[in-house]
Amino acid sequence: MRCSRHVTQPEDDRAKEQLKMVGQGFTILLYMFAFATGSMTLALSVVFHIREEYEWTKYFILFHASLLATMVLQVLKVFANVFFSETAALVTSYVIEGMLTANVGFLILFVPYFTAWITKEPWRAYHTVTFAILGTFYVALAVLEIIFRSVWLLQSGMMAIFIGTLFYSIFAIIVNLKRIQNSDVKTVSRSIIILSFVMIPLLLISFIYPSMRYFTYPFYFMSFSIIILVFLFIYFSRMVPTVVKKELIFERGQLFNISRREFSVIELIQEGLTNKEIADQLDISVNTVNNHIANIFGKTKVRSRIDLLNLLAKEEWV
Repeated sequence: MRCSRHVTQPEDDRAKEQLKMVGQGFTILLYMFAFATGSMTLALSVVFHIREEYEWTKYFILFHASLLATMVLQVLKVFANVFFSETAALVTSYVIEGMLTANVGFLILFVPYFTAWITKEPWRAYHTVTFAILGTFYVALAVLEIIFRSVWLLQSGMMAIFIGTLFYSIFAIIVNLKRIQNSDVKTVSRSIIILSFVMIPLLLISFIYPSMRYFTYPFYFMSFSIIILVFLFIYFSRMVPTVVKKELIFERGQLFNISRREFSVIELIQEGLTNKEIADQLDISVNTVNNHIANIFGKTKVRSRIDLLNLLAKEEWV
């Protein structure tokens, strides 16, 4: 009996080690998919910003790059634990967790600010103070968790702050959805709201079992990235063809109360000019061009430049 116990103990340890390796391999694979979709989203977002020159895209790129950095740091931590020696993995883990903590602390302040910006909700001084305190408190809990390791109360507190900030922003978008003027931003916001509520069960699991957050974070980030990717793919698929042009008719624009100035913006859109180039052509600011385009889209109820040009063009090809 004693001999059997000594034989099975190493086998049990070996089985646990193999199971741990499988779990770590699955985690790395999951983060690689999240990183791939996130990188594609970031690259296309930069192209979209260069073409459209919307002010909100700058903040979105910063926001998405921060999330992507979080994913990269998480997977580096897993890599360190798998491939490095125990001492090297420990040192690397401390460095990565410090960077990760600082990044999440920044997001706790930035996400509500970005939400207020796109919904046109006033950002008061008490908002800055509140979320700065929450971010600082998160960093303090994270430092304690790094020191004492795997304390459920500390991990749950961190999760509560992060998830609470996330859903505060989601509800702020729901309440102020009508304030969002850009129809594309409104569509993406609706999709993110739906995704967030679908993800509630997984987020609750990660709150109860903080170790599960290594699986829930990449799932949420990957789903979020896919939503943005779909939007960007649709946008680029509707881009104005440069080979074929239609003659625009101002009289059709008058049916939608489009002014002569707005019609001149539409004509330059047809030429394939970016918002910055349109501003240079008309000797106005980029913000003014953005406002003109937002007003045009609002009047005509279209969702893309190609739809706008088709609406105001002759039936026959020229």
